[in-house]
Amino acid sequence: MSEISGRCLCGSVKYSTSAEPLRMAQCHCKDCQRASGTGHMSLAFFKAEDVSITGQYKEYSSKADSGNENIRAFCEDCGARLFGRNSARAGLMAIAVGTADDNSWFKPQAIVYDKDKPHWDQMDSELPTFESMPPPPK
Repeated sequence: MSEISGRCLCGSVKYSTSAEPLRMAQCHCKDCQRASGTGHMSLAFFKAEDVSITGQYKEYSSKADSGNENIRAFCEDCGARLFGRNSARAGLMAIAVGTADDNSWFKPQAIVYDKDKPHWDQMDSELPTFESMPPPPK
C-alpha cells in the first residue's frame, strides 16, 4: 500500500501514514452515529506513532458504554471529524476513512455495535458482526 493521506473539509488539518491499517471496521454505536450524522463510522486503525498530523485540531472526550474514554479529534475551523483514540487501546489511532484523499484501500473486517445499527444502513452480511465492542485482538 502506498501512502495514505487525508484532510478536513477546509484543509487546515492534514494527516498521512505509510503504514498498513492494523484493523478496519464499521461502528454503529450511537456516539459514532451522532459524530458522523449517519448510521455508522468507517474507521481504520493505525499505530499512533505511524501517523503524521499537521494543523490545529480540538478534541472531544466522552465515556463509552464500557467506561473507557473515547476521544474524537476534529478541525477547529470547519468541524470535520478526523480521527480518534480510545483509552482501552493505548497507542492506536482510528482515522475516519471518509476524510482520506483516496479511500479505495478500505475493506472493513468487522461490524461493531450491530445492536444500534439503523435498519436503513445496510452492511455486507458476510462480515463478522458483533452486538457491541469485541475484546481487542491479542
